[in-house]
Amino acid sequence: MWSSCPAAVVVRHCARRRRRWEQLEVNIIAHFVNVQAALAENFDELRALLDSCADQHLADRLTPAEWSVREILLHLVHSERWLHPQLMLLRREVAPQLAIPRVGGVTLPDTESEASLPELRWALTSVREDTERLLDDLSAAQLREPANIELDGDVLDVSLRTIALTAADHQLFHVRQIQRTLGIVP
Repeated sequence: MWSSCPAAVVVRHCARRRRRWEQLEVNIIAHFVNVQAALAENFDELRALLDSCADQHLADRLTPAEWSVREILLHLVHSERWLHPQLMLLRREVAPQLAIPRVGGVTLPDTESEASLPELRWALTSVREDTERLLDDLSAAQLREPANIELDGDVLDVSLRTIALTAADHQLFHVRQIQRTLGIVP
């Protein structure tokens, strides 16, 4: 019988034949990673990158077909905000006794806007603070607990930790994209 690792953050083949003595790990990578630390580390790197960037570089593109630095940052803002309803649903599922913190109370720059660097920094910080509020008072066990969530018509069995780590990895991918665009070697 074949088993596989459903962790969305694992980008390698991890299916293997089970042996009688082998315990099946549901999420190998996420078991060892502190979610809040991963989010904080990646956000610190993004903030440092923004500190080294100037408003005139927001329109820079690696190639004419690529997104500009401003478009990448707006994408990060809106994609993390898009995760909040999913995180709220999962939070209700795994910790129904905990109140849902208020999130999404700020108006973000539109994805087509010419937002300035301070506006983008503020929007990124606001959205990240909302994400952190949704995760802050959950225990490690609650973060790891899989729950059913409907996403684009499919029902997935996923944990808060997996979604948060996917968001952290997504942000890191775009940080590297901005660094390449600006000619910065990490």
